Amino acid sequence: MDDRTTRLESAVEHLQLTVASLQQRLDAIEAKGLGGRPVAADAVAPSPTADGLALRPALSRTKDPYDPIAILSLIGRLLLVLAGGFFLRALTDAGTLAVPVGISLAFAYAAAWLFMCDRAGGRGQVPNAVVHALAAALIAFPLVVEATTRFKVLSGPTSAMVLLVLSAGLLFVAWRRRLRAGIWITVIGALPTSAAILVQTGVVVPFALYLIALGMATLWLSYTIDWWGSRWPAALAADIAVAGVTLRAFAPEHRDTPQAAMLLLALLLVGYLGSIAIRTLVRGRSASPFEIAQGAAALAVSLGGAIFMMRATGAVPAVLGVAVLVLGAACYGAAVALVDRRKGSALNFHFYTTLALVLVLAGVSIAIAGVWLGAVLALFGVLATGLWSRSGRLFALLHGAVYLVAAGIASGSLAYGLRTLVAGADGEWAVPDAVMLVVFAATALSAGLAAMRPTADDEELAIGTKFVIAIVLVWTTGGGLIGYIAPVAGGLAGRGVDPGLLATVSTGVLSVITLLVAWAGRHARFREWGWLVYPLLVGIGLKLVTQDFQHSRPATLFIALAMYGAALIVAPRLRRRVRKVAAQPDA
Repeated sequence: MDDRTTRLESAVEHLQLTVASLQQRLDAIEAKGLGGRPVAADAVAPSPTADGLALRPALSRTKDPYDPIAILSLIGRLLLVLAGGFFLRALTDAGTLAVPVGISLAFAYAAAWLFMCDRAGGRGQVPNAVVHALAAALIAFPLVVEATTRFKVLSGPTSAMVLLVLSAGLLFVAWRRRLRAGIWITVIGALPTSAAILVQTGVVVPFALYLIALGMATLWLSYTIDWWGSRWPAALAADIAVAGVTLRAFAPEHRDTPQAAMLLLALLLVGYLGSIAIRTLVRGRSASPFEIAQGAAALAVSLGGAIFMMRATGAVPAVLGVAVLVLGAACYGAAVALVDRRKGSALNFHFYTTLALVLVLAGVSIAIAGVWLGAVLALFGVLATGLWSRSGRLFALLHGAVYLVAAGIASGSLAYGLRTLVAGADGEWAVPDAVMLVVFAATALSAGLAAMRPTADDEELAIGTKFVIAIVLVWTTGGGLIGYIAPVAGGLAGRGVDPGLLATVSTGVLSVITLLVAWAGRHARFREWGWLVYPLLVGIGLKLVTQDFQHSRPATLFIALAMYGAALIVAPRLRRRVRKVAAQPDA
């Protein structure tokens, strides 16, 4: 009996070893593939459990994430998850579950799959984590829409809060597990969801706040982990939502409050510009194309909203204008004192100086109402060109030219010059006012300051800017002189001006200006002025044909032809002298 028992135990032990050997061979074949190296027949592991543990890393390393079988398995898992969501929906529609209970269970179901996404991401199973995140989003985002619009369980502000919590959870898991697809799933799900609820409920302000928060979250995620793409659609949605609230608030119906619109405008501007300032000034990074584009967009929406508010209410928010002006001055200071001292910061310097220019123009336009706006802008033009003459900073010259053009537009001096030179004497004649005189004087002073610092031949931008200032000077000065001389020389009853005499006066003034410009152009610092000589001569000739010969009498036409002829003779000779001096070699 004992021998039979011993033989039976021996047979069982031998059978166990044989099974262990077969198991090892099967594992080796699965790990290495059918085309792998052959395994020795007598290779029997002393510990099958240890071999199984050793083979698991090899098996996990050999898994292909693009394997069609694995992809189909993930799709099947996603469909099963969605089936569970529809099962809860069916129970709710059938009345088996009360609507609040069914919606709560559905949200809990989505939260469970978000937890599974975090768990899979922690294990390094990226495809599984992405599928779980997609499942949670496909369940939760449509659920928010139906709970708000169909079942009426959530109000508009409450649904915005639920969207905020849901997006925060998805973004947190995506950031924690470094799932780039998780951020895109959140943005792609959140934007149409908020738009659908916004359109169907008419509640805009809470969703505008939510979209600003989503845009800021994607922006800072891009700063943290260098994922740049998702911040573009989020920022665009925030801009559109804030602009929509502004239009609704200051429309005749007043569907939103002006206070809410101003709060959103401030949050959009401060949020994005503040974030950009932290990255570029504190961290010393270069401004990216997104920051330049979104900074401009946020500025346009905010300042445009302020201007729209002014036109809708008739009020002039001087405090807002002063605040914007101070912000512009701060941008100038940051550009000169901080950014310019760092190496490789040319892009940031141009960004902040351009931002400062726009803010100063907008702030002055908002804070100052009436004709004196042109005088203030002209003063800024003088200050900017003065800085150029002392320091040679090119941005100061460029900004000076912009301020002078803006001053000419705001004061009406450019339009006045166009009227006197082109439109003729139709209607009641008006002489230039005091603000136009200030703009004339400021433009002349700025042109002189700009010419004080010579420019080399390779400084094309500086040369072109000086040329623009010279054009503004000739335009405004010519129009102003004609405006004062014409009514004195040929005024009519009813404060009108004789058209023929006006044509002669304008021809004479332009001819004298052409000679002065040609004479000044002989000097190296005023060489840009000389480029106006031939365009002026051509323009005077065209004016003679279209105005003088049509309206002037023989006596006044004699004067006009004589002055234009003198300009044709003298001005080219002065320009020829300049070319001869330039062609002479240095001694």
